Amino acid sequence: MSRFKGDHYCKVDSKGRILFPAKLKKQTPPEAGEVFVGKLSTFEKSLVLYPENVWNRLVDRTLRKLNPYNAKHDLFRRDFFRDVVELEFDSSGRILLPRRFLDILKLMPGQGGDVVLAGQGDRVELMSKAQYLATELNSDERKSLGQEVMGDFTWDDED
Repeated sequence: MSRFKGDHYCKVDSKGRILFPAKLKKQTPPEAGEVFVGKLSTFEKSLVLYPENVWNRLVDRTLRKLNPYNAKHDLFRRDFFRDVVELEFDSSGRILLPRRFLDILKLMPGQGGDVVLAGQGDRVELMSKAQYLATELNSDERKSLGQEVMGDFTWDDED
């Protein structure tokens, strides 16, 4: 399983390409291959990049929960597969973001298109540097969120 970590600051070139950082590339397991699937985040103005094998597992698990005869499930399915793009590395290790995604994420190719690729375990989140910095929590917010989300944490998977 992938364990992406770290914040990696990059630029979008004039053609909409981003050089995928070597450190993230090394963190990509061989079974992930050379393809990432990008999906617009439900919660932030960002593109979540999944190695293809992780994406396939996510799709399988999601589809198992959906009833094709339920209208809300059908609506969710349509929305789930909307705003998805397959991203392959070129010979120089860059990924090309389609113009539509550059516009949605407010990234200006070649004009200060600063982005952050943030490792998040099994995925990498891509967002503008300004947007990423705006999501940073202060100390009190971090404490409160940690307590709320992980307050009941136990090492229940260990003996």
